[in-house]
Amino acid sequence: MLGASNLSRSFSTVVATVRRTWTEPIEIMTAMGHGRSFGQDSRFLGRKISGIFPCALWQDLQSRPRLPTAALVTDVGNDLLYGVPPDRMLQWVERCLDRLAEAGATTVVTQLPVGSIESLSESRFQFFRRLFFPRSELTFSDAKALVRDINERLIAIGDARKLPVIPVSTSWYGLDPIHLKRNIVRHAWPKLLATWRAANEPLITPRPSLWTTAYLAALAPWERSLLGIRRRAAQPSGRFADGTTISLY
Repeated sequence: MLGASNLSRSFSTVVATVRRTWTEPIEIMTAMGHGRSFGQDSRFLGRKISGIFPCALWQDLQSRPRLPTAALVTDVGNDLLYGVPPDRMLQWVERCLDRLAEAGATTVVTQLPVGSIESLSESRFQFFRRLFFPRSELTFSDAKALVRDINERLIAIGDARKLPVIPVSTSWYGLDPIHLKRNIVRHAWPKLLATWRAANEPLITPRPSLWTTAYLAALAPWERSLLGIRRRAAQPSGRFADGTTISLY
């Protein structure tokens, strides 16, 4: 699973959804993080984190035994706020898709929340841009145009690769225009990941326990750098009783 803040904020719910989708023990490999870029280093609260495409997940994936694989690519768009041109950002995304294709993955891509962005006022956009990306110089008019363009290009990439590119509902977002509402994540993620399930019945993920949420939040990634101090942790760093493992990159 590849993503940024929405994946990080909802990780326990996504893990619960995945574990209800398959009954076998699962190897969950995730590259995520607040403000995560798909191709370059980024920082959040003094923590430096590598881009998704350059991270160690790919080498680890290649070294593991080949298994039936499903993949999620979400939270595309942070790089626009770092001033990365759309062409370069989508090249990083497509390189990730290439590597997932090499692994034989059934991949799902999610669209950007264009309806939520377009419903913003100029003042709200400026507030959230300064809050989440204080160094960004992206204007409101450019943001709306770029989000529409990126969605259209993601859909074209999906058509060319025969991948589902799933739209997100404007109703899933509230005052915060880019993060799923807390009370909607148990409904939203099963819909976004529905193509992984053979059955068509609706799935609502039970609310994860506080213990599970805290356990997943405490897991150490393969590499992290905080205030210039780099640390590494062997992966997988998490394991459930049924044999499911969690690896973070």
